[in-house]
Amino acid sequence: METKIYWCDQVFVLDPLKDMLKDKDVYGLLVLDAREATIGILRGKKIIVRKKLESAVPSKTVKGGMCLHKATMIKLANGQEVPINKIKKGDEVLSYDFVDNKLKASVVEEVYKRKVEKAKKIFFEKDSIIASYDHLIFVKKDKVEEKFVKDLEKQDVVFVLEGETIKEAKIKNMSETFVEASIFFYDLEVRPYGNYFANNLLVHNSQGRYDRLREDAINEFLSKVGEVASNVFLEENVIGVLIGGPGPVKERIAKEDYLNYQIRNKILAVKDVGYTDEYGLEELVKRSEDVLQQAEIFREKKLLSDFFVKLREGENAVVGLEKTLKALEMGAVNELIILENFEYVRKHLVCENGHKKTVIAKKDEKIKCDVCGKEMNVEKEEDIFDEIVLKAEELGAKVNIVSDDTEEGKGFRSMGGIGALLRFKID
Repeated sequence: METKIYWCDQVFVLDPLKDMLKDKDVYGLLVLDAREATIGILRGKKIIVRKKLESAVPSKTVKGGMCLHKATMIKLANGQEVPINKIKKGDEVLSYDFVDNKLKASVVEEVYKRKVEKAKKIFFEKDSIIASYDHLIFVKKDKVEEKFVKDLEKQDVVFVLEGETIKEAKIKNMSETFVEASIFFYDLEVRPYGNYFANNLLVHNSQGRYDRLREDAINEFLSKVGEVASNVFLEENVIGVLIGGPGPVKERIAKEDYLNYQIRNKILAVKDVGYTDEYGLEELVKRSEDVLQQAEIFREKKLLSDFFVKLREGENAVVGLEKTLKALEMGAVNELIILENFEYVRKHLVCENGHKKTVIAKKDEKIKCDVCGKEMNVEKEEDIFDEIVLKAEELGAKVNIVSDDTEEGKGFRSMGGIGALLRFKID
């Protein structure tokens, strides 16, 4: 099967998802059906399309192919003959068991009704049959083979029913037949022997074979999608994976062994979405807001809980503005934790007597003049959040931005809303 892969660098910026996603969070996104797949990542609030794949899986409902004319007579297991358009699910038809070389009964599991564009009339013995080009006929060469009607040749040896025995016969002639637009052709899916007699000619249970071929193509496509998606998600070190699509294929890739086990263990949700392109990725994210929010809350709770344990046990950890800024200045910070609604700012102050000073303090904190004791007014206020984060990144430290939506977050806020895990202890 040929799978087309497109390398992409499309970026879609979402409206704020209630500010639940931090810029450093990366989630894997995959939307797919049996026809195509789009692989992307969600970084902060940006959707980035990484790869697109197209499959060669044939459609489930085929226009034309693998069908017989509606007037074709089907031999039932009881010996009667019925037009194929009168056959119903559950009917027993006569089949041939190539293993035991005996005539046996098969049960009709499905009847398919289609329009076809091309058909051939095949003449053999005293009979003839009109079949679509893609119907399969059993032929005898060195061994029994299956051959498409379009590939049949005069003198090919086929199998025909004569009374209660099966015999070999040669194809006498063939001709292309005009098919009226109003005429339906039919096909049967039978079990367990996968064949039946049509106008006394042994024909293949074509839909069953078609289903197997389609299943093989889907399996090959999903294997390719799983490999490519796993490589992308491992490379991006995603913290979670979302999968979506309009049909059952999405559940299959999520549950079976197509994805790397590390990626499969990170699947957060499988969602119904209507598209399998970049718009499908956007729809997937929007439908997963609740999941993303819960995943972020869980991550924050674990991060802060582990941080509090390290503080209690006296490991390399500090909390509070003064100690954290000191650790940053010393290059000791390995991992910074900072509240998204960080309360501290740089204030440029002046009192009524003209005394000035600059301090880092909470936004609502009142400061008195060191000289005259008067309350000072703010001349200018500067946000230091980005400044602190940039400093940490310059040191190669990991930055974790957390909320105060959890009990752990509220506790962290009461400690100053900033802390760090250290590379080494500081005084």
